[in-house]
Amino acid sequence: MRRLFVVVALAGCPGNTPKPQPPPDPTIGGDTEAQRRERLVAELQDEILGSYERDELPEVETTMIPRQVGPARINVGPGDVLFGDDVRRMAWSRWPLLLAPGTPTTVRSKRLEIHVSNDHQVSAAWMSDEISWRITLCNRTAVIPLRMTGLYAHDGDRWVQVFEHMSFGRIPEPTGQLRGAPLASPAEACPAPPAPAEHCPIFDHPKHEISDELTRLIQNLLSAQTEKIKASVSSSRETEDPTQPSEAVIIAPDPEGEWHGQDFEAVRIIDGKVKFEERRVGVIGTSQKNATVAYWIGNFVADLRQPEGKARLRGTFVFEKRKNKWTIVQAHISQPIDDVDLALRIYGTALISEKPVQITCDDGRRSIVGGKGTTPAAAQ
Repeated sequence: MRRLFVVVALAGCPGNTPKPQPPPDPTIGGDTEAQRRERLVAELQDEILGSYERDELPEVETTMIPRQVGPARINVGPGDVLFGDDVRRMAWSRWPLLLAPGTPTTVRSKRLEIHVSNDHQVSAAWMSDEISWRITLCNRTAVIPLRMTGLYAHDGDRWVQVFEHMSFGRIPEPTGQLRGAPLASPAEACPAPPAPAEHCPIFDHPKHEISDELTRLIQNLLSAQTEKIKASVSSSRETEDPTQPSEAVIIAPDPEGEWHGQDFEAVRIIDGKVKFEERRVGVIGTSQKNATVAYWIGNFVADLRQPEGKARLRGTFVFEKRKNKWTIVQAHISQPIDDVDLALRIYGTALISEKPVQITCDDGRRSIVGGKGTTPAAAQ
């Protein structure tokens, strides 16, 4: 009471009018918005880089995504596609090729980019990276360049992986018989509209408006028409302010086909026409109505011009709602490659076996793993 009385008395005295007080410093007792976002990015960065070394099963338990649609894991090989509960039950090593136990390997991140969603809650984050995966055989280290993208949901105080997509960059090639695992269709747990979307855990029903809208944006990106691409892809930002919307990252099958927020007018994903196959579409959050981040996972059949023929591609896309419109913030399209084809590209005529990978050393012996070596039959 004494303190209150003094304040009132001073306020009533002429010439003692208190000066307006500045707003509280947001750094006292909590982070600023920019600091909070930087902290969340740093936490996710540590988790991603740590996962490269551990190569453990991802954390996928969350109510932030529709269980029937995601999570998902797509790796380099044609059959390396997992969805839903299989990601946790059956996930294998994310790295390609079957190596003998004890084969020395290292992983180096070359260009890790992480962008957090622009909603106040920071409900999601997406990442892209160029990875140098290194295998040491015959005292020589072979370097396999890989590209990875992923989407994470922010669930409480943890990041939960929604999907991961890893690929080996190469110019699309026709395969005769289409290679690549089809996408398993999620259970039809949703009636067709006009059923309320918030009561439906799946959003990839062909008649759902969000699914069609996101698919149209992907069609615009693949059309190689400048004006359509501009209307579908998030534009580059001029500052590094983490509170501002991020620019888009687009990765094409071609190893030279990468765009990180620059010159989307030159984007050409595929040299040929593309036909959509299966798709799985979901949002981050408990309802479609309030979601600001969505994702699309699906297969395409490309009718290639050069070289002529058909090939199955797969794609993962992240969307963010900006000014009440969905826009592409990340795209990754790839063609799978068999282990033997990948091993031949790396080791050439030195390759002896691809399961597990063994090569001929300079002295004609097989590569040594764990201190044990064998002599090729031709040399016996």
